[in-house]
Amino acid sequence: MGKAAKLEFLRRLVPLGLGILGLVGGYFFMSILSSLLCLLAAAGIYAALPRPTAPSGAIKPVSRPGVVMLDVIGFGFGIGFFTLAFIGLGSTGGAMALLSALALLPASLSFVFFTVSVRQETSWVRFFGNGFEFTQFGLRARVAYEELKRVEVRLWQASGWVAWFQSTIGSIGPRSAVLLNGAESTNTLVLKKRDGATFTISSELIPDLQRILIGMDRAGQELPEGLSEWQRKKIRKRRERMYGVPEKDEAQSEQLDVARIAALIEHARRSSS
Repeated sequence: MGKAAKLEFLRRLVPLGLGILGLVGGYFFMSILSSLLCLLAAAGIYAALPRPTAPSGAIKPVSRPGVVMLDVIGFGFGIGFFTLAFIGLGSTGGAMALLSALALLPASLSFVFFTVSVRQETSWVRFFGNGFEFTQFGLRARVAYEELKRVEVRLWQASGWVAWFQSTIGSIGPRSAVLLNGAESTNTLVLKKRDGATFTISSELIPDLQRILIGMDRAGQELPEGLSEWQRKKIRKRRERMYGVPEKDEAQSEQLDVARIAALIEHARRSSS
């Protein structure tokens, strides 16, 4: 987890603790003023800490609901149920205390919503002429097209909560990163490195997919499996218009010209004899 993600967790966990302290303390030992100050401090810390900013041209995941709403839900579960559990445990005993302890289960859902929120805030991908940079939970992986073993275009299908989970939680492992648009069906660009790391991105999120494919073709990377021959020819023609014919292609063209000239000379020699 990167520094930005840790700061985003602090943005949520510190106000969560202050909010619980303000309500529980107000019930047991704090004055109303002290309780209100804790709640105000919680809101101030959440709003004042600097938020991470994605670099120019970066593609961010689609958040449904938005990050602020995810945080509101997280604080609702956390402050509400943790407060209920602590007050119940501190003021009752026996069966009532056990019942109060059960409130810790829904309270823990706040950490799930906070994790989703932090992931959405600190994850993005941006493409360069010779590769791409994938950032997830603040950890960056810079990959050149030459490092890729295979590129595929794959239909990704899921339904309901599964689609939401895949697009919001994604993957937190260092060898797998997912950036989806949240739809139940999406065409994805799957980039696989030689060391096994995999990066999956919804092609609908990429504003200029053809430019990226041109960059791959220019770097000598095989174009994705699933592209038609017509699409491949179109990409290579546009690459030639933008950057000219590569040296390798020029050498092949020169060899063909030499072979044609030699054939014409041989044909003329035979005709004259």
